Amino acid sequence: MIVGTTFTIDQLGLAVSTDKPVFPTSRSYRPPSWPPPRDWVCIEDADGSPVSRWGDPFWDLSPWSGCCNSLINFGDGPKLHSRSVEIDSQNADLFRMAITWRIWGFRGIRAVNSIILTCSTLRPIFAICSRSGILASDLSRYPRVVDKLSEELVPTLFDKLISELNTLLNGRDFVGFTILDSMGIARLKASKPNYIHKQTEYIPPRIWQYQVMRLKEFLDDYLSHQQQIEDFFSFCINAYRESNIDGRFRKKGSRISHDLPFSGHNPLYGTFLESAEQFGIKDILEKWVGTNLKKGIRFISMYLTMASYVGLAYILNFTLARVGEGMSLRFNCLKWDDDDIYGGVPLIEGKTTKTSRNDNALWVTSPSVEDAITVMQSVANLRSPSTSAKNQEHNIFLINFSQDPWQRKGKNLLVRPKNEDFYTFVSNHPLLFEKNQLLITEEDFKIALAATPTINQKKFQIGKPWSFSWHQLRRTGAVNMFSSGDISDASIRLQLKHLSPVMTQYYGRGHTTLNLSEKVKNLIVNAQYEAMGKMFAEAHSDRFISPFGPEHKEKLIPGYDGNEPINLIGEDKVAQYQKAARAHKINFRITAVGACMKNGRCDGDGFSALSDCAGGDGRAPCTNALFDRNRAGVNKTRLEMVIKQIELEKPDTPRYRHLEQERRGLENYFAFIK
Repeated sequence: MIVGTTFTIDQLGLAVSTDKPVFPTSRSYRPPSWPPPRDWVCIEDADGSPVSRWGDPFWDLSPWSGCCNSLINFGDGPKLHSRSVEIDSQNADLFRMAITWRIWGFRGIRAVNSIILTCSTLRPIFAICSRSGILASDLSRYPRVVDKLSEELVPTLFDKLISELNTLLNGRDFVGFTILDSMGIARLKASKPNYIHKQTEYIPPRIWQYQVMRLKEFLDDYLSHQQQIEDFFSFCINAYRESNIDGRFRKKGSRISHDLPFSGHNPLYGTFLESAEQFGIKDILEKWVGTNLKKGIRFISMYLTMASYVGLAYILNFTLARVGEGMSLRFNCLKWDDDDIYGGVPLIEGKTTKTSRNDNALWVTSPSVEDAITVMQSVANLRSPSTSAKNQEHNIFLINFSQDPWQRKGKNLLVRPKNEDFYTFVSNHPLLFEKNQLLITEEDFKIALAATPTINQKKFQIGKPWSFSWHQLRRTGAVNMFSSGDISDASIRLQLKHLSPVMTQYYGRGHTTLNLSEKVKNLIVNAQYEAMGKMFAEAHSDRFISPFGPEHKEKLIPGYDGNEPINLIGEDKVAQYQKAARAHKINFRITAVGACMKNGRCDGDGFSALSDCAGGDGRAPCTNALFDRNRAGVNKTRLEMVIKQIELEKPDTPRYRHLEQERRGLENYFAFIK
């Protein structure tokens, strides 16, 4: 059995979260060798007595879960019932190694339920390989066996299996074997059955870009008036309390008005908007909230609440986090990681939800998200009774219930506020987006339908405004990171510096030193393989060229038969998509200039470093590279931005040399496609 050789046993450790933690001195904390010896006590009770050994056909996880029925079956023991899976001893040992890596390896699974779910997800692979008389470590050599997998997989676990296989692929140097390589994973992804649940809608690039730009415009307005807003809010607090405490501006016997001190009985302050004008914020309040004078002092509350949710929407656009995770972000959630090429890389730290809970997971994000965090921190400081320094020290929530004194009372401030859905938020703030900008055009609908064949065509129609949801931001971001052509408008990420190459680099390369969100990685991995299968179908057309000529391209692509274009967007688009992807017989990795056809591991990047593909490092272009003519517009924008960045960098720095190689690579790309 092949074993990993690039790590030491000391790097392994149990990550399971239990009421009675396992300490590094415990036998079960880490395996004594790799592969582990069969008599290694991998699970022990609170007294240190053996519960399960590594070579056992069953592992009893009850000491970790605190409840019964926490059993893992590796299939090489006695059958528990008639439907029990049978797996030969060699495949069962491979199964044990895979699960051992997921429990004790890097970023090991923390929840017992997640361990059991992972076992259920991977078990069919080893069972099918056992019945087929092959080892799971050789599965990539048997494409017909791969095709059988989809028939036996639980539909709801299909995407999780893709992610788990990708995790094991990334850890191949440590685990010592690979179940499926990237080509095999793409083939399996292509066989995804029709009955998989409906996908969340992909937001067309034009509409996505518009909503991002409006959110950014709101944040910029706030930041340019931040001091005036904070001063005016403090003024309102003091004036309101003064008016209601001594009653100088209330008629005798009258009730306290929530519009005081701007109710008309107060000769000192005038109207609310008059006071706002004195502080220089009347225009932005009217721009984003409106001119309804009846709302009075409640205008400022509406504006601050809007600011918090605009910041939340902006963060979700560029972290791919869930809305619940965004609502739970803390005051000090923004972190920075040093990178050799890019310098400081922004990371959002927060609590993950669903099956794998983690209080300090990380999401790679865009530098512009810092503006959203700053705005939300400003609002949190204004609405918290503590001082700004204490809010930071106590790391309070960025979004909480409003404690403005003129707001209705009776809220339990210990309970987190329930977020309203994105559609309702947009409806309640009609000045945020212009309705005519959200109307779906024919081109918008074509792109949305191509990315989401199951789109609700009654809800999303040409001429109707786009209906937003929080989860759309998550899926759209994932697809944009790995797709290309019409669906992915990469010029957006380059022009606005939002979905930057940094995000692709960190998620695509699978940085193992950072505790990146597991669910986001699942989403990214599946979006990556969706794009891979779709794009390979068009590799046969003249859209893609080899810098070494058509004959070399013919050698790279088995079955290449000329320049006949392949249309995936027809009446039977779903069937054509699956059929084209299922024909995927070679590796196809999307890059910024086109695609990489190398069978096997590639040390290049393809997104943040073009020189590896296009020859910007002074060498000839890679022989495995294909150049995509359809990316000419995107790469023209990229080249313009690279040139501008070169002008701002100091010569002879790592960043400057990287940008120069990027420029030469892009110039090579344009020379060849012309």
